[in-house]
Amino acid sequence: YNVWNKIKNNKNMRLHVVGCARNASTPNIAMDPYSMVSYYLTTYLHRAGHEVHYYGYKESTVECTKKWECGDYEFLSKYFVTNFEKNHWEDSHEGAEVFFNKAKDHLLTNYESSDIIICMWSPAVDILSKAFPHTKIVDGHIGHRAPSHKTNYHVWASHANRHFNYGMHHNKEFYWHDVVIPPIANNLSNFTFTKNKQDYFLFMARLGLHKGLGIVRDLANHFPNKKFIIAGQGDIGVISLLPNMEFVGCLGVESRKEYLANAKAIISPSCYAEPFGLTPIEAGLSGTPTICTDWGGYTENVLEGITGFRCTYFNDFVNAINNIEAIKPEDCRKFTERFAAENLIKDWEKYLHKINRDGWYDLD
Repeated sequence: YNVWNKIKNNKNMRLHVVGCARNASTPNIAMDPYSMVSYYLTTYLHRAGHEVHYYGYKESTVECTKKWECGDYEFLSKYFVTNFEKNHWEDSHEGAEVFFNKAKDHLLTNYESSDIIICMWSPAVDILSKAFPHTKIVDGHIGHRAPSHKTNYHVWASHANRHFNYGMHHNKEFYWHDVVIPPIANNLSNFTFTKNKQDYFLFMARLGLHKGLGIVRDLANHFPNKKFIIAGQGDIGVISLLPNMEFVGCLGVESRKEYLANAKAIISPSCYAEPFGLTPIEAGLSGTPTICTDWGGYTENVLEGITGFRCTYFNDFVNAINNIEAIKPEDCRKFTERFAAENLIKDWEKYLHKINRDGWYDLD
């Protein structure tokens, strides 16, 4: 511990963080994890004393040494979805290319030898690697299914996602510079810890069957005397609501805090392997347990029988609801504090110091 503090205190770094093209980097867009991750990583690296240059939208609210503008709201409106409360995200290849080339132009005037570049969206790596062929470029795209092969430095959201990608996409044996760091998407003050819960179960995600919304409806049908609240981005018309289901729309930061704190449990039955899945963290920091599926990132951020229940059959979901009172709010909070920005930034610092070396055999 003392050795690490000595290294850390005497070796502040010069870093460049390239934000995501589809949104400004701000904690206020609670439905876009990439927006929040870009914000918290930049801000907390800056607060830790490093020289941090940010490349992104004029409207971004990051704390940094200097902000280099690559676009504004007018640019965003031209290429990307802005009515995100009703619409799912859409990515524009053309818009991203313009955005990341602007970042490249700024970097060409600002980059110094031995700096580290962190890209929060994988396609940025492909563009920047051509201009900076001998630079350490970190692919920090938290949920990527197609990581950039133009760099050997990847930050994975979970071990599950890392190993999935190794099996599917990486046709080489060179993983020395990779690391797993969960998405740094919230700090402790974003949530209110509450022991006394109200009598409703909450689904909060993009509105789609791939997120398990149909399973939530089946549970509402099985438990007609229990209340199920649906919150999310998109069109609720994907299912028909039952009398004991209520749709409250896309939640902002403050309303999200209230609904999470008061829920008896979060239900997140994603039908695909979540790269990480932030909902259990947001729930846990509120003292609220999670009922979820048993694959992907959930296997790492939900402790079976302690912070929630991981389910594989409908009967498992039914039993989880019937036994949710066995989960203690204090255990949920204690475990998930590990995933708050105040703690995850230490993992990022350790990783960046680790790769900030001349070569694999460097003993410094």
